[in-house]
Amino acid sequence: MVKLAQMIKVLLFDLSRTLLFPKDINYKGELNKLHKELSTSANYNFLDHFYLDEEILIYLSDFKNKCNLCIFTSGSIQNAPEIRSRLDEVFERIYSAEEIGFGKKDMESYKFITEDLKVEPREILFVDDSVDNVDTAKSAGLNAITYTSFIKLKEDLEAVLPSN
Repeated sequence: MVKLAQMIKVLLFDLSRTLLFPKDINYKGELNKLHKELSTSANYNFLDHFYLDEEILIYLSDFKNKCNLCIFTSGSIQNAPEIRSRLDEVFERIYSAEEIGFGKKDMESYKFITEDLKVEPREILFVDDSVDNVDTAKSAGLNAITYTSFIKLKEDLEAVLPSN
């Protein structure tokens, strides 16, 4: 693992269900879709329906001196004013599949990101809750892990990038 730690330059995170969660624990659909549907209502309050996991954000802030922190999300929910400034405090760059024109299941998206960040695919550790997205990232040459819980994330990251 020490060799891997020396070569990771970027932690690339999915947003939905890794950093941002629905308050309704029974909701299983896409967060971008839910946000778009709800935002048409005049009395819509983003924070009534979604929350950023502050524990994860605080934890990730400790890695800023070890590597670049970036997000790769599908749509535009990251632009909600209620969360955007907080994301910008932690992450250097946010990539949206909607904006770059390649989805997370398209290896071209990872090629675009690696070229934009001027790093090799092996220098990125991608974290996503979707096994399919993790598999695609791995096929594109990235290191990748599947997010299942904060505890497991901490174990995985500390194995790769030991904390100070």
